[in-house]
Amino acid sequence: MVLIPIGPKDRKLLIHVDTGNSTIGPRELPLVYGHQDAITMLHATVSFESSHDCKAKAIEIMFKAAVRTGFFSKDEASRKHEGEQVFYSKQWTLDVERPKPGWISKGSYARQCSVVLDPSLPSSSESPYGSMKYVFEARLKGAKGIGIARTDHVVTQEVWVLNSSLPSLEAMPPPLDQPLKAEEQWANALRYSFSVPSNVLYQGQVVPITVQLDPFMISSAYEGEEAVVSSANFTLRETKTFRAMFVRDTHTTQAKVLQIPVNAGWPQSVEGWARTIHITLPSSPALSTDLRSKYLDITHTLEVVVEFKTSKMSKPEKLRALFDVQITAPRPYSAEPPLYGESVLAVESQLPIEPPPAMDEEELLPGYSRYE
Repeated sequence: MVLIPIGPKDRKLLIHVDTGNSTIGPRELPLVYGHQDAITMLHATVSFESSHDCKAKAIEIMFKAAVRTGFFSKDEASRKHEGEQVFYSKQWTLDVERPKPGWISKGSYARQCSVVLDPSLPSSSESPYGSMKYVFEARLKGAKGIGIARTDHVVTQEVWVLNSSLPSLEAMPPPLDQPLKAEEQWANALRYSFSVPSNVLYQGQVVPITVQLDPFMISSAYEGEEAVVSSANFTLRETKTFRAMFVRDTHTTQAKVLQIPVNAGWPQSVEGWARTIHITLPSSPALSTDLRSKYLDITHTLEVVVEFKTSKMSKPEKLRALFDVQITAPRPYSAEPPLYGESVLAVESQLPIEPPPAMDEEELLPGYSRYE
């Protein structure tokens, strides 16, 4: 809710977004979930109260879902590049009574404005150089200043939207038999693999990552040795690429949104072994969902690094794997999701994720062309 006095007298402009529940997003914003299996509506009530007749042309209301970017040029520190891609917008006018042209009669006025939330649009995200926002705006036209210099008074209310590409629980096929797996060989002596349930993960998910080391290969220099793991690191990197209108310059940031070291509890055996580590992904807004748009791209990479040593080694060696993963929003659950085996907790991402029908199946979700 936004409640802002707009003058010395008793005049108020207010926007209230009713999400139908008490769930609160970042910065205490209204939080709304969207997904493919149900129609999600955003309802905002815009009201204006005045104890006296006031000078104003009109009260205009707008909703906009858009990506906006802004960054400074590499060569000109004082020149800021900006870009905006509007995915959806809608406008209304608040009906008022007028004692004469250019004035609004005293009293109370209200209107409910409703928007169908498109679940294929990107989820909300924010950063210093760009954001994806869903915003209601109420504008009192010509309410401030004197004469021809009069300006508008504007009140806004952002809504935090989490659109999920995960299928419904009722539509879930059996769990995948073959998880996403990286199989490698170290120094022609040691076969190893790292696996995750799927390349599509969701914010706040508990993700099981399995590390498996085979016995050292026969006739290798380390045959019969034990691979003793001293440490392992699980890192999720988020890369954001910002673009702007009319310029070729781009600005890229990369952040480690998750880094978990695991230094104890590793098995030791000449016969080989496997261990599953559960990592909990950050929630929104610390972790953004994947996005491809005209002015902003967001991608994610999961890196697994295991450091080990044998009695014949003078220094530790590293085993490494990189996974390009897609991050989506979670679905709201009315009941606990099912479990998939002992080592998996609430991993709905074990499902193959299909993009929305209007989307190119080979594009990364959510799949917006930067050239549209």
